[in-house]
Amino acid sequence: MAVNRRDLAWLAILFTTIVWASSLVLAKIIYPTITPILFVALRYTLALPFLLLLLFFKKDDVKDTQPTKWSVIIIVGLAGPFLSQILQYIGLSLTSASETLLLLNLSPVFAVILAAPLIKEEITRQKLVGLILAVSGATLIVLGDFDFQIVSYTRILGDLIIVVSTLLFAINGIAGKVAIKASSSLSVTSYSTLVAVPFIWLTAFLFEDITILFSAPIHVWIIICWVAIVNTAIAFLFYYESMKYIEASKVQIALSLIAVWGVIMSSIFLGESISFAQIFGGIATILGVMVVQHRRRQKEAIVPAKSIP
Repeated sequence: MAVNRRDLAWLAILFTTIVWASSLVLAKIIYPTITPILFVALRYTLALPFLLLLLFFKKDDVKDTQPTKWSVIIIVGLAGPFLSQILQYIGLSLTSASETLLLLNLSPVFAVILAAPLIKEEITRQKLVGLILAVSGATLIVLGDFDFQIVSYTRILGDLIIVVSTLLFAINGIAGKVAIKASSSLSVTSYSTLVAVPFIWLTAFLFEDITILFSAPIHVWIIICWVAIVNTAIAFLFYYESMKYIEASKVQIALSLIAVWGVIMSSIFLGESISFAQIFGGIATILGVMVVQHRRRQKEAIVPAKSIP
């Protein structure tokens, strides 16, 4: 039986949401030893040689890159691995984790809105229904532990920074969609990471104490290497490759599943409780993603399987 490329792309996105959710749990486990921005710097720095090695051996993916293509790749690197990630952690330091998770789910909203004028993706009724379900479900997941009584200017500032972070991540996804039309997903992932790494380290030097690296135990380095290779290099390859077969705005909506996996993993590995509202929210989020990815198969041809790097 022929395997549909689009179905493989959705499996890749499912894998990506799971490992990205685990990154948050793993970061929490080693947080007393490694600070947030330094964690981001290490994961992308260690992922980079792995990506460049793959790029070297897969020479067919190394294409002539014109200035216009490089400009898009630079946007991908600065908007995603650098600015979005760094601002996310800075915002997290100013506000609560619950509010951060809630606001991160604004990314698909920005993606649907921006994709219409930028890459001419139609805002269909199906997208809107899936968007409402996914974002509402993710909201319920967070509201299970949300404390409405704690309000301060510092928290408001943190929330605003998180909003900017989600906007930048949506821009990253749309720019990535444009970039993979001219280059392979491996090239886009490798070069955008290469662009971002120096800026991430500069931010770490400015805001954190990098000398703590010298006292980090072996299990911390094992976790960092795992996150760098699996959760960063491989996951981002799958993320960009999937957008060859799935609209960028739909991919962004599917990323709401990160909140679902995050709550489950936090309960299992960190001992955090799950409320009925969070369980209901998880179901709603999954239904939203199913609505978004559903299509009338009789209108689309089945494409032979292709391996995803």
